Amino acid sequence: YFYRMNFNNIDFSISNNIARITLNRPDAGNTLNIELAKELYKATNIVATNNNIKVLILTGKGKLFCGGGDLKFLLSNEDKIKETLLEMTHYFHGAIARMTRMEAPVIIGINGTAGGGGFSLAITGDIIYSVKSAKFTVAYTNAGLSPDGSSTFFLPRIVGMKRAKELMLTNRIFSAEEALEMNLIDQVLDDQEQLDQAIEKQAEIFMKGPKKAYAGVKKLLNISFDNGLETQMDIEGIKISENAESLDGVEGLKAFSEKRKPNFNE
Repeated sequence: YFYRMNFNNIDFSISNNIARITLNRPDAGNTLNIELAKELYKATNIVATNNNIKVLILTGKGKLFCGGGDLKFLLSNEDKIKETLLEMTHYFHGAIARMTRMEAPVIIGINGTAGGGGFSLAITGDIIYSVKSAKFTVAYTNAGLSPDGSSTFFLPRIVGMKRAKELMLTNRIFSAEEALEMNLIDQVLDDQEQLDQAIEKQAEIFMKGPKKAYAGVKKLLNISFDNGLETQMDIEGIKISENAESLDGVEGLKAFSEKRKPNFNE
């Protein structure tokens, strides 16, 4: 099974239960405008509603992962900047919500520098890999703006409130190694080739894994900061019991008991 949809600003395909989105405005640093935001939303919407997809890979083409908002585009709409940004963030935020809520794990491959909205997008993945040469910066206040793209939600949850304030107020540029130390990313790879290999290896693992169990992990963690202990444990009980009676759950339990490798295919 292979599917490809033609977009102007992203490459989007589905093959062997793996969906791939590649930001494809390399000459503009993969910066965000309304058209790219709409395409990103449409692609993630397709992935989120396709039960056959077991993993989503998101990366960028060229030297940058994403340089944030397209300032030339924004300035060209200076007379209606508020309307333009509200529309753009509607689609951009919709795409991030789809990735966060979708059952399939999301692997983000940071192929180069991520700044502003690109930084926000980069840290939304379930598993995040980066090339060693990538640089990171929150960047927004340098342009007189406040952050968007979910970074005020995810960043303090990952690095703590104090560090989040420091990164957002100073806009300092930091390396992939420091991003790893702060738990913003999961692994640093030497170059593009190693990045691609790491992404494909993890995607294969997810593709052969228990989809409903992965979905359960994402759902439980997404709500964990909103609930008290007893409420969260009640939901855990419901979710593990649902997974236990699924085909993959039964197979996993049998394989574990029989000391063999499970064959998940639900």
